[in-house]
Amino acid sequence: MALISPGVEVTVTDESNYAPNQLGSIPLIVLATAQDKLNPSGTTATATTAANAGKLVAATSQRELTSLFGTPTFYKTSSGTPIHGYDINEYGLMTAYSLLGVSNRVYMIRANVNTAELVGTTVRPTGSPANGTYWLDLSDTLWGIFEWNSATQAFTNKVPTTITSTSDLTGGVPKTSIGNIGDYVVVTTNTNNPVYYKKYDNSWVLVGSTSWQNSHGTVIATTSNPTLTSSEAIIINGSTVTLTGTTVASLVSDINTASITGITAYNASGLLTIFADSTATSDGSTADGAIVISNSSGTPLADLGITAGTYYRPALAQAAHTSVPTWKTNDSAPRPTGSVWIKTTTANVGASFDVSLYSSTTDAFSAVSAPVYENDQSANKTLDATGGGKNIGAGSVYVQYDVLEDDSATYKLYKRTATGNTTVTGSVANPVLTGGNTFTIQQSVPNSETLSTAQTVTLSGTDAAGLVSDLLALGLSQITASVNSAGKIVIEHTGGGVIVLKNTSGTPLTTAGITTSLSNVRAGNDSDLIVSNWIPLTYTASLTTPNADPVTGTLWYYNAVDDVDVMIHDGTDWKGYQTLAADARGYDLTATDPEGVIVSASEPTTQSDSTALVSGDLWINTSDLENYPALYRYDAGDAEWTLIDNTDQTSENGILFADARWDTDGTTNPITGDIPLITDLLTSNYTDLDVPSSALYPRGTLLFNTRRSGYNVKEFKNDYFNADDFSGSLPTIKDAWVNKAGNKSDGSPYMGRKAVRQVVVAAMKSALDSNTEIREEQNVYNIIAAPGYEELTANMVSLNNDRRNTAFIVADTPFRLAPSATEISNYNNNTGAWLGIGATTTDPYVGLYYPSAQSTDLTGSTIVVPPSHMALRTIVRSDDVSFPWFAPAGTKRGLVDNATQLGYVNASTGEFTLAGLTEGVRDSLYENKINPITFLPGIGLTVYGQKTRDPNAPSSLDRINVARLVVYMRTNLDTLAKPFVFEPNDKLTRDEIKQIVEQLCNDLVAKRALNDYVVVCDETNNTPVRIDRNELYVDVAIEPVKAAEFIFVPIRLKNTGEIAGTSV
Repeated sequence: MALISPGVEVTVTDESNYAPNQLGSIPLIVLATAQDKLNPSGTTATATTAANAGKLVAATSQRELTSLFGTPTFYKTSSGTPIHGYDINEYGLMTAYSLLGVSNRVYMIRANVNTAELVGTTVRPTGSPANGTYWLDLSDTLWGIFEWNSATQAFTNKVPTTITSTSDLTGGVPKTSIGNIGDYVVVTTNTNNPVYYKKYDNSWVLVGSTSWQNSHGTVIATTSNPTLTSSEAIIINGSTVTLTGTTVASLVSDINTASITGITAYNASGLLTIFADSTATSDGSTADGAIVISNSSGTPLADLGITAGTYYRPALAQAAHTSVPTWKTNDSAPRPTGSVWIKTTTANVGASFDVSLYSSTTDAFSAVSAPVYENDQSANKTLDATGGGKNIGAGSVYVQYDVLEDDSATYKLYKRTATGNTTVTGSVANPVLTGGNTFTIQQSVPNSETLSTAQTVTLSGTDAAGLVSDLLALGLSQITASVNSAGKIVIEHTGGGVIVLKNTSGTPLTTAGITTSLSNVRAGNDSDLIVSNWIPLTYTASLTTPNADPVTGTLWYYNAVDDVDVMIHDGTDWKGYQTLAADARGYDLTATDPEGVIVSASEPTTQSDSTALVSGDLWINTSDLENYPALYRYDAGDAEWTLIDNTDQTSENGILFADARWDTDGTTNPITGDIPLITDLLTSNYTDLDVPSSALYPRGTLLFNTRRSGYNVKEFKNDYFNADDFSGSLPTIKDAWVNKAGNKSDGSPYMGRKAVRQVVVAAMKSALDSNTEIREEQNVYNIIAAPGYEELTANMVSLNNDRRNTAFIVADTPFRLAPSATEISNYNNNTGAWLGIGATTTDPYVGLYYPSAQSTDLTGSTIVVPPSHMALRTIVRSDDVSFPWFAPAGTKRGLVDNATQLGYVNASTGEFTLAGLTEGVRDSLYENKINPITFLPGIGLTVYGQKTRDPNAPSSLDRINVARLVVYMRTNLDTLAKPFVFEPNDKLTRDEIKQIVEQLCNDLVAKRALNDYVVVCDETNNTPVRIDRNELYVDVAIEPVKAAEFIFVPIRLKNTGEIAGTSV
């Protein structure tokens, strides 16, 4: 404000612009890790979740890093041998950890790929079950089945087979092809879990049923094939049977012809066997399941070896271990061999149901108690004797035996759906009932296993209120009833017990909407309705932990090299390989190897069944897995194997790599179904809807089916074959595995570890290319690297270009690059074995390093790390003791302290091979713009080069110190110039900005970055035309200080005394 009256006004103008101090070395690391890792605290490492994939994350300490990403993972074989150069080792994370030992900030971006899914396996991945899934573990469940032996007077525990697939059933009963006579089976696909026994005629019978009773003899003769006397007679349950012949077979016929109630006979290899079921009447009228047998005339029983007397049918007892059946000889009702005791308590190998509940929070199953009881009211009495059931916690489980109440061996699991009262509400509002209709009601009472006597409710009216009034008039102790605000009938058991209802005249309950459609109402065994807070449990019965289909996008590295499905073009369509009697070469493929493609590390001399090779046989040479599939075709005429060109997709001798089919008809579930056999596919012409069009390829072309074949990475697609994406008839199974890695540009496939690497690299490239956060200027970093993944160099250059080249890129050479001049030259020039994967990226802000090295991980295990692991830490340490324009190389600033030995991964063996770099190899590296890391005697491992990949070399920017100086100046000049944006474009502004730039350059001269410089910002470069375009130019010319890389020390030999008299 202007002063009005006398006083003092002090103003401050900030004209203290100056060149800032240098920015520290802050790397951006692009990495890939397993998903949902655990950190050292045992909780989920948040930066490894799918939700945080592709997001920029900063760590300021090693502790914070492991908290965010967990410990770096380096894989080992099953025998504990480290897998060096493994494409899913967490090189980037290990490098970041190493950097944070000498730096206080590292930025990271994690690719959206779960590397844990890329561990090779022949087992298909599955998803986690839904939260709240119950599991009946059949491997640990005991069924409590004990079989009686009357000869030994003892029980034997019988362990049944469990059936988990309906394909093993016929009409709900086990197929006769399953099991042996005398075996027991539990059909777990039936929620009643019925127990079957395989009887003497190889048929399965339900234990406890009439058929089962007729599978064990009640009376068994002891004399085999006796000679009987015709016309003699025996008496069975009061019926006289006269012998019409002299053999056991004729007597069997006589007994069965007599049609005695509940009695049948059987000739068991010459022994008379008489069966009795529960309808047998020993007195001729009352069903007691017994046989009274005696001689009527002659001595037929003695001839048969049968003692006259009373015999009892096989029995099924279902009781606790404290209620041992009284079936011994001296008991009142001895039972025959084959009688069964279901021991319903856990003692002494009694029934014990292993039930667990899955929690998605803990990602684990926890045990749930599942005792065995006769029914709901029995469970209520035991679990809540005083309350009658209302105090039983929701989620409690019990197992009911004799589910059908017909004395058969069945088990059903129930879950308590609610705590408190048992309430049923009719589904019909204001029902119109019929007067005079009746229904009965029973209730359970506390501390009792018995229901009350059924009482009849007779409707006195036609509305809901009348029914409620009629019911309440019975005065049942546990029952209340009402009509709710919606006009619906509500019946309640105040003790949380059981209500049993039954229509007896008309259908009043149905009319009121009280039916089995209600969640807590189920059908009883006598047309009644059971209302209970116990409801049938929904669960999975299996021998293995339940799972679900994996989520779409789940990866599977199917590492089987010997699973190969190859089809062939017949001129019209793709065909199963062995369906053609004459292919394009005239070969009869029906006679080729019966197992399909021969997979062997050596040249086959016969087919897999030892028969002679024929023309058209195929062989994959597994001695060279790096170039899998090396596929050969046999020509019997020349007796030679010819290598098929994997890059040829245009001739009749070519081959196409694509998804073609999973099975022979599209009905096999790719997750739960058996993996289809290659031998079945050989003679099948079925193809999936996404098979490549046969019209695009000539007759004779092979089709390598990547969907079914192994040694590649597949991705699960839910509902892949859908009407939106495919036309025509859709297959039964819509889910599919789809080849994830794809093919190279020449049509050959990515297979084996190269397929794994391709998937990881593609995800890392996507993370780098699509991320906008790392391109925002507020996120400041000046070094970029993707340790272990040289394929990302071009993508990192693109990122750096987007950021106006304000960072320097540290790039790797491959683990498998051998230290030879030829190999190095081929790699650099993208030729030879490195064609298509060589070092094609050139840029002045990229430094490429070689070789790899040995180090240790956080567990102390030996690992192999890429060159950038060493180079990055060396650069950061160099910057700590000097400036970015000092070469981060040599014995002063290039020492390596995070590795121990140099070498490479042998491509043939996969082993790490130690290799010191000779001067000749270092020369080859430097000539090819690759910076060597070498061992110097007496000094140690040292970075011994500082070239960039500058395509315009020789130039100042072909050296790392100059390139990083330019990065430094570019960054700081941008910062210095920003305050002048929108300032008046006049001499004052130009002088000010020139002064600031000169201050920066003076500082760089003082710090040995520049030899000299000149800054021009006046009318000579800010012409009126430029000023009118609102442009201000500051031209800066610099003479950067170069590093002394080549030191020459010439030595001249002189004669004695010459040096003293002359100058050198």
